[in-house]
Amino acid sequence: MSFTPFTGVDNHKRSVTFCGALVAHEDADSFKWVFTRFLGAMGGKEPKYIITDQDAGILKAVPLVFKTARHRYCMWHIMNKVPSKYGMARDDYSVFLKKLNAIIWDEDIEPAEFDTKWEEIGREHNVNNIDWFQEMYAKRRQWVMAHCRDLDMGGVMRTTQRSESENSFFKRFESKSGTLVEFTMRFDKRMDQRKTHTKTV
Repeated sequence: MSFTPFTGVDNHKRSVTFCGALVAHEDADSFKWVFTRFLGAMGGKEPKYIITDQDAGILKAVPLVFKTARHRYCMWHIMNKVPSKYGMARDDYSVFLKKLNAIIWDEDIEPAEFDTKWEEIGREHNVNNIDWFQEMYAKRRQWVMAHCRDLDMGGVMRTTQRSESENSFFKRFESKSGTLVEFTMRFDKRMDQRKTHTKTV
């Protein structure tokens, strides 16, 4: 089964694990169930926003459960797809990527300026007619820094890297031959250790 931690950020910009879930199927029904249980555990209070990759099951489940949380896409996952969508073999690939990164990760650029520069880069490098780039531009409010400036801590929470770091962290306590009970005991023990560490920092 897949382990799914729910990771947030505290006032000191430290990662906080709210809970974790084990899912046998990564489909919309499974994620809907997980999100519903998470919402219940939080007393019905939704997060301000939720950041995920663009998994089809997650995209379907999020709006079914979260009515006020703003769903954002992980910038890192999107930018990782650029080489295959653009073509690393193209002579101008490095120039294109440098220009794109300059506007994607800029925390100070205004939304209108971003839109203008995206259009200019697309025209210069002939990507405005590529479906994937059109789709990513249409959904820019869900992942581009310039269009997420209205969110508290928008610059801190822009990728799922924290969650993936948590995944890596918990993998140290799992065993392929272990049981679900053993994993749960290790998870609880590690969470207790983390609480102790947080109090002493």
